[in-house]
Amino acid sequence: SCSLRFAPQAFHVPVDYDGIYQSPEYESDQVRALQSLDGSKLAEHPTYRAFFEQVPHFTGARLLDVGCGVGRFGHAAYSRDWDVTGIDVSPLAIKIGREFAPFPLRVATVEELISQGEKFDVVTAFEVLEHLSTPLQFLANAQRLLRPGGHVFFTVPNWNCSTVQSSTRPDWLPPIHLLFFTQSALQRAGGLSGLARVSTGVIRSDPLPRGSLSRARWLVRRAALLRRR
Repeated sequence: SCSLRFAPQAFHVPVDYDGIYQSPEYESDQVRALQSLDGSKLAEHPTYRAFFEQVPHFTGARLLDVGCGVGRFGHAAYSRDWDVTGIDVSPLAIKIGREFAPFPLRVATVEELISQGEKFDVVTAFEVLEHLSTPLQFLANAQRLLRPGGHVFFTVPNWNCSTVQSSTRPDWLPPIHLLFFTQSALQRAGGLSGLARVSTGVIRSDPLPRGSLSRARWLVRRAALLRRR
C-alpha cells in the first residue's frame, strides 16, 4: 500500500557496475564532461541546485557523496566550499574521477566508513536507492554516519514520470534498477528508517532557464522534442 514498485526476481542478480561506467550513455553524459568541467556552473544543474537550496552550509561542513561515480556532484559541492569525500563500489569510476577531482574519492561502502568511525554533516546519494534491495538498511546506516543535527539528501527516479515508466534504457531497468519510487513511497521509506523529519519534492530535469536567450533556446529544443514524439 506504500506505492513502491519493485523487481524481487532481480534482487540477487549480479550487476557489473564497471560495465555501466563504460557504457556509451555514461561515457557521453558523465566521463567526457569531466574534461571541461566547471564546478560552479555544474552547481546550477537542476538536481544539484535543489541540494544547495535545501541543505544549509557552514564553514568546514563535511559532505559524503555515496555512489559518487566519477565525482560530478563532488565538483559542484567543492565549488561551494563543502569539504567533500566521494565513495563508490566501482574501482573504474573512482580511477577515472581521481584524475580530475581536487577532493578524495575512495572505493568504499557506507558500512566500512561506519566501522572506521567516520562522521559527516551531510550524506548525499544521487540515484542510488533504486539500485538497492534493502533501502531501509541503507538509510539507517547513512544516519549512523551523521554528526548531531546532520542531514541526508537523496534523489531517485520518479515513477510518476512518463519517461521513467516507458524507458527502455538497460541502465534504468532491472536488474540495475530494482525499486521504483513515488514521492509517497520515498516519504514512507524515510520515516521507517528513523529519519526525524522527511520532506520530498519533484526536481524538474529540464526547467525553463532564467536568461532570455537561454529561454529561447529551451523553447526551440522543447518544440523539436514534441515534434519527434
